Amino acid sequence: MAFILEVLIIDAGDRTIKVGHNFYGMTEAECETYKREHLASCDYFRAAQKDGRLIEELWELDEDEKLPEPSDYDDFEEDEEEDEFEEEETIG
Repeated sequence: MAFILEVLIIDAGDRTIKVGHNFYGMTEAECETYKREHLASCDYFRAAQKDGRLIEELWELDEDEKLPEPSDYDDFEEDEEEDEFEEEETIG
């Protein structure tokens, strides 16, 4: 079983949702840990939590579903290849 904790931030100015985060884990506690770690490093996220401007929803994936992987996204492999090419140009 796996979980996705979706957290949306309501903007303090116009009260619309402009930013959202997804935290992935094999347990609810793992998702909460990643959320807590991000809160420690993001002032915007921390301010929204303090002001009560977060919407949170926990999704439990079905047994036949899996957490996303980089290979699930077509652009990921292309980006890695471009990075390697740029590194070779810099070195050579």
